[in-house]
Amino acid sequence: MVFFPSKRVVRLGCAALILVAAACGDSDDSGTDPTGPRGDFFVLTVTTGTELDADLYDLTVDGIFASLMGANDSVAFVNRAVDTYSVELTEVAANCTVAGDNPRPIQVVVNTQTGTTFEIDCVATAGALQVVTATSGENRDDGYMLAVDDMDVGVIGANDTARAADLQTGEHTVRLGDIALNCRLVGDPERTVLVPSQDTIETKYEIVCTDQVGNLRLITSTTGVLLDSDGYEVVIEYGGPVSVGSNGVRTVGSVAAGVTHIRLLESSVADNCSVTGENPRAVTVPAGGLIETTFDVTCTVP
Repeated sequence: MVFFPSKRVVRLGCAALILVAAACGDSDDSGTDPTGPRGDFFVLTVTTGTELDADLYDLTVDGIFASLMGANDSVAFVNRAVDTYSVELTEVAANCTVAGDNPRPIQVVVNTQTGTTFEIDCVATAGALQVVTATSGENRDDGYMLAVDDMDVGVIGANDTARAADLQTGEHTVRLGDIALNCRLVGDPERTVLVPSQDTIETKYEIVCTDQVGNLRLITSTTGVLLDSDGYEVVIEYGGPVSVGSNGVRTVGSVAAGVTHIRLLESSVADNCSVTGENPRAVTVPAGGLIETTFDVTCTVP
């Protein structure tokens, strides 16, 4: 076995604070004469795999803490009484496994350097999330915005598969957005998924598009004092926000006919103003026709 140059050398003597197996006196704990034959030994750690242990290992000799060791590290113990010692590597991460015996014996031979190597293999604990979109119907959307844990991860196609790897095991939120107004999502756009360890979970979004569309007229009426001068943002179903003035009118076309959910975003309303009435609300858009809805906002002295 080739000895790797040691990062640390532990010398044992009367002033030693670790590996206190040799006391100051006529003999050490094993009865070996401290003035008798002595030798050196070393310990190596070689860690491979993925998600290596980020913390240090603990090395003990004869049950006594001896040294901290890194994932790929070495430590030498010099001037050790000739004897057989028990070395053990502890504080190993749950996803890592030590090969061979642990603890294991090591024999110190007079005027010789002996050693042992702890080989540790680590496996991935992370999992992966696979998102699938399936879009059907007429005038299909060409893609959507995908977010994982409130972080945008990019665009996913209308009939596509996206994969987010190396996710921590546990619950994660997935959200599909920016859906065309003539399309309807089956189910909720935001959902919670449980990512397993070393495996992949899949979640599927089904979107149905239609050429049966109508028009939706958004009206805002703001009263009171210190009116919100920036206007507001309104979300129709799961599409992007639509801007409307403080006392404004905006007609949005190509909205899928049928029941449509709309919401004036509270985050776009000034702190001294509040929306009165139902928000969010549902309206029924007629195919080829027009429906109006008015959001009332009241502002007061802050």
